[in-house]
Amino acid sequence: MQDQWLAKPTTASAVALNQIAVAGIVALLGISYMFNSMDRQVFPALLSAIIPQYGLTLPQAGFVSTVFTVMGAIFGAFSGWFMARFGRKPVLVGGLFVYSLFTFVTPLATDFTTLSIYRTLTGAGEALQIGAVYACLGGYFAARRGTFMGLVQAFFGLGALLGPVVGARLFVWSGAWQVPFYVFGVTGILMATIIAAAVPREFSDASEAAAVVSASGHDAAFSALLSRNVLLVTAAFFLVGTAFFSYTSLYATYLHDQLGFSISEAGTSLGMYGVGALGGVFGGWLGERLGRIGVLACLVVLAASGFALFNLAVSASAHAALSVLFGLMISGFLFARLMSMLQLSAHPERIGAVVAFGLGGFYTPGPFAGYLFGKLVVLFGWGAASIVMVTLPALMAATLMSLFDTRKMRGA
Repeated sequence: MQDQWLAKPTTASAVALNQIAVAGIVALLGISYMFNSMDRQVFPALLSAIIPQYGLTLPQAGFVSTVFTVMGAIFGAFSGWFMARFGRKPVLVGGLFVYSLFTFVTPLATDFTTLSIYRTLTGAGEALQIGAVYACLGGYFAARRGTFMGLVQAFFGLGALLGPVVGARLFVWSGAWQVPFYVFGVTGILMATIIAAAVPREFSDASEAAAVVSASGHDAAFSALLSRNVLLVTAAFFLVGTAFFSYTSLYATYLHDQLGFSISEAGTSLGMYGVGALGGVFGGWLGERLGRIGVLACLVVLAASGFALFNLAVSASAHAALSVLFGLMISGFLFARLMSMLQLSAHPERIGAVVAFGLGGFYTPGPFAGYLFGKLVVLFGWGAASIVMVTLPALMAATLMSLFDTRKMRGA
């Protein structure tokens, strides 16, 4: 039974692959997602070293830290179209290659404008890759999608840990903030090459047959793409994204400028987010069992931990613990669970489309979250700004998800 659990697909039209092959494919998808996370987290971790070179103001620093989400929102929203037009595997490989390439060229920026452009273009590749990863997992592991999405999300956590920590140490070793971007860019391009050669179409293109829904007697319930459940989860993604990008954009800067942490110490505290995100190993499985109550509880804990990070905690140990908790809530539980709820609220043939809604919702606040957070800090201070940009969005998401109808999910 243990062998079948991994090797046998839970979709009506997927082809069963060898257990070792499936484990290797899931590992490759996870590692590719890890590099995505490393690129995303290393920039804010090194922001205090980047600011002087380009003469950035705090709002500009917050903006350039999250500007990749401009293209992330656009290409995330259209990722379903790209997958329908070109297939999941080409979109996965292409997205990985694009963001790795622009990670590599980031240090070549000459001013604020070119730096913003290069960081923006990394978002296009990131969104396409993430959309393809979750569509592949949802297509092959339909009945267990939450478990495997959580497992791959744990790799994001590993990258969120390694990105700031390795990046900061490469900076200390080399004396140049540019070195981590060259290293991460090259390794990402190599990973794209490996996935292109190793991931078979039998896995990437697997999908649930429409008969799965018809047999449940709920086909009509999923005929409308923009159902109430889909809209609620998309809005929740938007609010969680607001809290996440506000935190990642300026948290390390807050630790360095406000609390006096060194760049290496601030990067380590930011990297502890990734330790919490490793909770995705069991978070996806747990989310399938806790249902809506688990989502609501996590959103409330997220709001509380976000408040404590910018208003209460002072010591390095307190910040490490709270960053772990913050990462556990978003990447260890909520991201995979919300994505699973989206897919289970729509027709199987529309997995790519609803994944695009989720990614679009999550990335859309990114372009203004960092800038607005920085602006509010200048006007009102870190405490008040963090309440508006980190705490309140999580509480609003909890309110919306209390209206989610679990009876209108496939398998309910």
